[in-house]
Amino acid sequence: MAGKHLIMGGIGAAGTGVAGTSAYLYGFRGDTLETRVKNHFKDQKHMVILSFSLREEWTKFKELYSRLDGDKPEGIDKEKISRWCEDKLVSRDDASFELVKKWCVIDSRTAQAKAAGEGRKPISLLGADQTQAWKSAWSDYNSKKTNSGLEIKDSTFVSEEKGADATGGTALQKWCETKASQHMYEYLGEEKGYEKYRAWCTK
Repeated sequence: MAGKHLIMGGIGAAGTGVAGTSAYLYGFRGDTLETRVKNHFKDQKHMVILSFSLREEWTKFKELYSRLDGDKPEGIDKEKISRWCEDKLVSRDDASFELVKKWCVIDSRTAQAKAAGEGRKPISLLGADQTQAWKSAWSDYNSKKTNSGLEIKDSTFVSEEKGADATGGTALQKWCETKASQHMYEYLGEEKGYEKYRAWCTK
């Protein structure tokens, strides 16, 4: 009986060893978070992983990161986020996948390109009479800005629009043209910057 128990015990230990080895190998055969993120966004070519070499993009994104709310890596401010991403992307830390997907990948499109992808066209392309087109756009903005929650707060715009179609149209055109060329990984100057661009600068 003693021999039988020893044999069974040996088999049990061996079984545990095999299971442990399998778990060990599985853990290291799993894809890195970088590979998983690439696969997740494989059909969205405008979504780009923020590698350490993209210094200009990082500089702009850090400002946006510092101003955005939402679930962020604990204790990671804008000065630490690039290093955090660099470390996590080469890891297999499954628990960090959603955060990596959110904070280590950028939308490389401009505001205008993103809006175009949503079926919107810039005001400047909607009519031959640009002056009238922008006057109408400002009038629409002026009548809806309060209830929409998308009032433009930019100080230059506010000082130039002066509450009239003529000056308002010109001011809105200037504001829209500036925002159109900015990228989605940049801070667009105020809260809900893209939403405001989409609402007032495109149709």
